[in-house]
Amino acid sequence: MRVMVTGGFGVNGAWVVRELLGRGHEVSVFESRDDTSLVEDVAGEVELVVGDIREAGQLAGAVSRLRPECIVHLAAVVECERDPYAAISVNVGGTANVCAAATAAGVKRVVHTSSKAVYAPATGQRGFPVYEPISEDDDLRPTGMYGITKVAAENVLEWYGRNSAVECVSLRFATVIGPGKLQRHAGPVNTYSSMIELPASGRPFTMEHGGDERDGVIYVLDVADAIARVALAPEPLRHHAYNVASGSTVSISEFADAIRGIIPGAVLDVGSGTNPMNMPDPYYMALDGARMEEEFGWRPRYDLDRAIRHYYDLVTSRPS
Repeated sequence: MRVMVTGGFGVNGAWVVRELLGRGHEVSVFESRDDTSLVEDVAGEVELVVGDIREAGQLAGAVSRLRPECIVHLAAVVECERDPYAAISVNVGGTANVCAAATAAGVKRVVHTSSKAVYAPATGQRGFPVYEPISEDDDLRPTGMYGITKVAAENVLEWYGRNSAVECVSLRFATVIGPGKLQRHAGPVNTYSSMIELPASGRPFTMEHGGDERDGVIYVLDVADAIARVALAPEPLRHHAYNVASGSTVSISEFADAIRGIIPGAVLDVGSGTNPMNMPDPYYMALDGARMEEEFGWRPRYDLDRAIRHYYDLVTSRPS
């Protein structure tokens, strides 16, 4: 199958590209810049189109020329509060451009990477200390700009799914753990990466509060596997949205304990309390992953220890 991946050289996209190539598919990437630092091992196996997802003509031209059967849409702005206009332009406008280009070129399926942020803020039974698992049919009332743009993008996809021949679907991910975030992102989104990569390089990690907070986490290789499963599924999809999660949660303190058990001499000082990332609209939560399991037989392959060990092995094998 021919698959185009927008944002394919990003933190998550890099593993999606590897997963699709590993399954023997033809992959092209639509990216804002020619930065192959996270995909150096496979960069030569993909066709790269450098362009701006906000420029409808650029994207439509690339899709028309390459004729993918599926578009995996990962391109997005994550740090949305600092520049809400850019967030809306990319996350909502860019998604509309993807859908329009797919419709014009006869693309069969668009797989959009959404987020658990659509369920934020996680308060009451959804949050501390209960963490009642959230299903795809629960309310979507985010107050933060990232969640707002993801809900809006999902609504755009649903409209195209109803009014065109393109099958449109959104995947809502638990908190993704994986290498590359320290290189590409700033702020609290890097917390889990810092907890692994600082001790891996012999440096201490300190967090003043938040050790009691629990969250659903998923390793980036499981993210790539789930996206590939949905993108390549031979049968029509039964739903417009799927949670991608294990259904369980882990506390920051438990995460630190797991790291200490894997990284020799790891020093992590984690204080008690909640909201370690100081989110104004906290989305520490458990997602119900039953729909993905029922329809695709998908479950995460990486439990916490295996994910940390794989991550640690990756960062310690990188050339210095």
